[in-house]
Amino acid sequence: MNWVKNNSFISLLLGIIFSCTLCFVIFTIEKEESFNEILILEGDTLWTLSDKYRGDTPKQDWITKVMITNNLNTQMILAGDSLLISTSDYQYTSDQGVEYAGDIK
Repeated sequence: MNWVKNNSFISLLLGIIFSCTLCFVIFTIEKEESFNEILILEGDTLWTLSDKYRGDTPKQDWITKVMITNNLNTQMILAGDSLLISTSDYQYTSDQGVEYAGDIK
């Protein structure tokens, strides 16, 4: 304990180095990516699916990522198959539009 009191500058420096290292490790650890599986329906294309699920990602980037994730050689997809979509991109928007409580249809 006397060493810490006598060398307070070195102790402070070591504390700062340890804190910075800890922050660096915490923020650079790769987060495990999770996926949702969607069923391809008749008439679906990667282009139309990107409108529903891509969020803010540009269409071509989203399509390329989906193709890589699902090991697709072409953009052709078939009804009945399924695709894995990253949950970070998965921002489904309803085709129904905005509905407010009390709206009667």
